[in-house]
Amino acid sequence: MRTLAVLPSRYKATRFPGKPLAPIAGQPMIQRVWQAAKAAEGVDRVVVATDDERIQAAVLAFGGEVVMTDPALPSGTDRVAAALEALGESFDVIVNIQGDEPAMHPETVGVLVRLMAENPDLPLGTVACPFSNTEELFSPNIVKVITNDLGHALYFSRSPIPYLRNSQVFEQDFRPWMKPEQLALYKRHLGLYAYRPEALRAFMKLPPHPLEQAEMLEQLRALAHGMTMGVAQTPYLSLGVDTPEDVPLVEALLKERGLA
Repeated sequence: MRTLAVLPSRYKATRFPGKPLAPIAGQPMIQRVWQAAKAAEGVDRVVVATDDERIQAAVLAFGGEVVMTDPALPSGTDRVAAALEALGESFDVIVNIQGDEPAMHPETVGVLVRLMAENPDLPLGTVACPFSNTEELFSPNIVKVITNDLGHALYFSRSPIPYLRNSQVFEQDFRPWMKPEQLALYKRHLGLYAYRPEALRAFMKLPPHPLEQAEMLEQLRALAHGMTMGVAQTPYLSLGVDTPEDVPLVEALLKERGLA
């Protein structure tokens, strides 16, 4: 199985302009993501998909490969699809690793690649990790996923799902007293996706779905249109960077892993 990892990276982020080049423990953010992708088992090629020459120059400086894409593309997934077409080569799986995930663990990427290798009929895949506390669980900035017994995604939400009907923990004052076995019911979604090439092309042709627009979660488009998405499990948390305030949190996580 030949696997391509694509790192979509855009300079003009609304809340953090230039964030792909922001230093994370002494290295540009995009370099941190690239290193994780390169170290992941089962990944054969890694490219950064960008529309900005500053990002291109930084990636080339640390020895990475760049595919330049149209600045008008509306999303990272569009950029991944454009990079695949631009390369003009055959791959069995394409992994989308967001360029603002500098704490993505190589083993997390690897477990997703293994999921796709072991399930050749699976069109899409993603990853989830455990929650460590109820503060994370009730944050709308952290996405939750529930799966069926086959390990396929049933739904993604910014709300805690499932709802605990016979419990008070959904009331503000009782949240800190959620039992460990209750918290274990929940899965934290990580921003990492794998596609068969034909599934990626099919997804790109689908119109946005009302559920996707309501939650602002692009993966709901796939589920709403009946596409199956497997969910691999990893113990490793990854923290995305949306604002400058997120940088110290990511650096602390990298330091904990001996990488900063």
